[in-house]
Amino acid sequence: SAEDAVANDFHLGTGYTVLILSGPNAGGKTVAMKSVGLAALFVRAGLHVPAQEGARVPLVDRILADIGDEQDIRESLSTFSAHMANLAEIVRMATKNSLVLLDEVGVGTDPGEGSAIAQAILESLADRGARCIATTHYSLLKELAALDDRFCNASVDFDPETLAPTYRLRFGISGASSATTVAARMGMPLALLERANTLLEHEDRQLDGMLSELASSRAALEREKREASELRFES
Repeated sequence: SAEDAVANDFHLGTGYTVLILSGPNAGGKTVAMKSVGLAALFVRAGLHVPAQEGARVPLVDRILADIGDEQDIRESLSTFSAHMANLAEIVRMATKNSLVLLDEVGVGTDPGEGSAIAQAILESLADRGARCIATTHYSLLKELAALDDRFCNASVDFDPETLAPTYRLRFGISGASSATTVAARMGMPLALLERANTLLEHEDRQLDGMLSELASSRAALEREKREASELRFES
């Protein structure tokens, strides 16, 4: 229902052209990305856009997307091969007036190689000035915003107490993947998850721990703000 919908402010193309969207697997990254794509399609079709008065949605020349698994045994295409075929076409066709939507860019191969290819693709799209949203769990891509002002980070909130996504976007920060937390919510045995935690590399564990602490702090602050607002209203 409309009451349950989570409204988000979304900025792209002013000051930066590539948005790196990260956060938990169940956090709604793809939902947020598809919502922007649908808004752009609505404009192209002459339909009303479900946005607040004053919102601006530019008319793009084309929407180029690589979302989902496109493997095809008949064409000898693995998951990675299919993604690379799509991405090669996207890089060829993208212009400064295009909107590019890339879901989990670079997945399906060795993480080191995949993240390097993904960064090169995103840099190529930034060189062309194309507006691009890319969801990812790669730390390398999350670090781009600190090195290149054409990139910006955003994350989707995840409530650490309920272990459920909030679908609330936070711009300017990257989010932890919270893979083991999501796996626990899906019923994965505790002993197996404890073993997985011991296998994680120390650096990745530190980064995820820091991002998880930030998420918990944000959630606590949001609760305090709501409680303070309710008290002011009652008084």
